[in-house]
Amino acid sequence: MDNTLFVSKRTELLDLYAKNGVPFLATTRGMHSVRSLKFEAVNLGAAGAIGFLVARKGQVLNFFNYGINDSIELAANAAHRATESDTSQTKGFSTTASGDMSIEWITMAPRAIKAQYGAGSITDWVAAGADPAVLAAITGTAAMVDPFGHAIPVDVGSSATLEHVLYQAIAPHMTCRFEWDNADRTEKMGTCDQFVQGGGASFLHANGEPSVNNRFRIPEGFLWAREGQPASQLQVVCKLEDDVVIPYAPVSGPLTANYPALAACYVEVCMRLGGMLLRVPGSN
Repeated sequence: MDNTLFVSKRTELLDLYAKNGVPFLATTRGMHSVRSLKFEAVNLGAAGAIGFLVARKGQVLNFFNYGINDSIELAANAAHRATESDTSQTKGFSTTASGDMSIEWITMAPRAIKAQYGAGSITDWVAAGADPAVLAAITGTAAMVDPFGHAIPVDVGSSATLEHVLYQAIAPHMTCRFEWDNADRTEKMGTCDQFVQGGGASFLHANGEPSVNNRFRIPEGFLWAREGQPASQLQVVCKLEDDVVIPYAPVSGPLTANYPALAACYVEVCMRLGGMLLRVPGSN
């Protein structure tokens, strides 16, 4: 008679592989996926007047449903080719190997803020012959790190003030759910501010102790099965349920003293899942 009172997905997987009677590999695996959410810049008045950033409700961020080199929308780039910095998956919806994964922790954190200015504003920042990387940063397709608010308004986000304002504003208003096999099974996880930012840069925006060990733990685990098995396709769906409004003070271009019209800001969000991956030797 089995007197076990609590059986986790980790235990179930270990028992399943052990019963096969063949050697198997167990590894600790972390996986990541990046998506972006848009804030529109609206109601900018005369030079120096207060403007507003509005994140429209209804925006959906789908994590783990794309692989490396897939075309996805990321910030101002509607046809971004995903790289290994965007995702650890070679194939969307699937684990990185032909194995079974017990998902046991989650973290969620902002990766970058991207600001999009119109083409007419480029000369407010760069006199002539803008470097391609600089041009990409001004037009919202590349990340810009602007600690002291030279180009991105300091009240949008500044590492000098230890703030990730955009992410902190949206996290309590975004719901999260895990979907397996085209929503045949769904687990609602609450709102995204419940997921700590493991390894956060400061206590001010780490949603808890800024340690890599500070994770949203799922003791019983979630099964993300190998390809061809039930529960093999997984995506994490986050949805912004409310409009979020942030007032900001525009910054002036150093070359012209104009106040370039900010078109939009994007916050890139990175979700990480971790747990134990089991597979038989020789599988990818």
